[in-house]
Amino acid sequence: MPFGPIFRAMTRNRSRFLLIVAEVALTLAIVANCVSLIRESQASLKVESGFDDENLLWVGSRPFAEAFREDAYLHHAIDSDLVTLRTLPGVRAASNTSFIPWIGGGSSTEVRLGGNRYRTQIYGVDPAVFDTLGVTVIQGRNFTPAELEAGTGSDPDKVISPVVISEALAKLLYPNGGALGKIIQDPSGTDSFDVIGVFDRFYNPYGWPIGEYAVFLPRRSGGFSNFGFLVRTQPGQKDALMPEIEKALLASNDGRNVRVRAIQDIRREYDSRDRAVVMALNAVMILLVFVTALGIVGITSFSVAERQKQIGTRRALGATQGDILRHFLLENWMVTSIGAVLGTGLAYAINVGLVTLVQQAKLEAWVLAAGVGLLWVVGLGAALGPALRAARVAPAIATRSV
Repeated sequence: MPFGPIFRAMTRNRSRFLLIVAEVALTLAIVANCVSLIRESQASLKVESGFDDENLLWVGSRPFAEAFREDAYLHHAIDSDLVTLRTLPGVRAASNTSFIPWIGGGSSTEVRLGGNRYRTQIYGVDPAVFDTLGVTVIQGRNFTPAELEAGTGSDPDKVISPVVISEALAKLLYPNGGALGKIIQDPSGTDSFDVIGVFDRFYNPYGWPIGEYAVFLPRRSGGFSNFGFLVRTQPGQKDALMPEIEKALLASNDGRNVRVRAIQDIRREYDSRDRAVVMALNAVMILLVFVTALGIVGITSFSVAERQKQIGTRRALGATQGDILRHFLLENWMVTSIGAVLGTGLAYAINVGLVTLVQQAKLEAWVLAAGVGLLWVVGLGAALGPALRAARVAPAIATRSV
């Protein structure tokens, strides 16, 4: 079937077809970027921390007794709590640390190497943190108890601290290897960090793209406002231990409030934002495609009703029902294709803005191709009903005067 006559017929009713072209273009642009955002959100839902999240608990302690204001009392309470936690049946390891996995943030700083600065997460930990998280020091060594005590002290002349860094940060700072024994500095250049070890498998979501970068310092963590512990349980013991941990800590010192949370619950709360985004974007896509299909049905139905005599004349001159059906389906395909071409450009324009503003991943070509294919199918499906009605118009309609 020739395209020329169909296109010329479309130009006589430009406004209605331009409306569908604009609707298809806008739908493609929005749906393609929605799919890209959904894929990014779904990928974040599948990210693994590298820790034993399934068996990890966070134990938060908020003191209200004035005695906790004294450092000596606070440090004694922390050490006593660790002994209590580690002796509970079902506890595999426990660590005093400021690090909470999957909280969606934490502590960060910049480290300076040469003339460059690199942002990284930074946390105070004790030597038990690696066993508690379930990660391994793959290069160098762990902290010693003496380094923990030195880091907890108040020596104003201490400017070099031993640190253990994540493997990803080591590769960022030293792409060719050899991070062990190197000295890195804070942004001001007054404090230095001696890299004594590198540990594997670290991911913790953060506002900046530094989820895999971390520096651990040997330091008791906490103060009068709060302090906490990570506890790794034996498999299957987590739920039973949560109330027991609270009772045991309050029994040893009731001058505070204690809250125990499963790391998996913390992650579910963090992931709820991505799940909400996925649900909202899916709803937007379904609504847009549905509205576009309704628009195509309406415009095609109106076009069929308006051209009854023209269709009857063609039928009287020998056009078959298949010819009429193909005419309207091809007309719809041409309109959808023009909209898809314009929508492709608009989709990339929107994606450039999203990449610039919110660091969204670049739009992949296959997503657009799939979007175009979807709109072709939706367009042809929406036009099929009106086109079949047009094909059933009798030749005798051409002779009617009303």
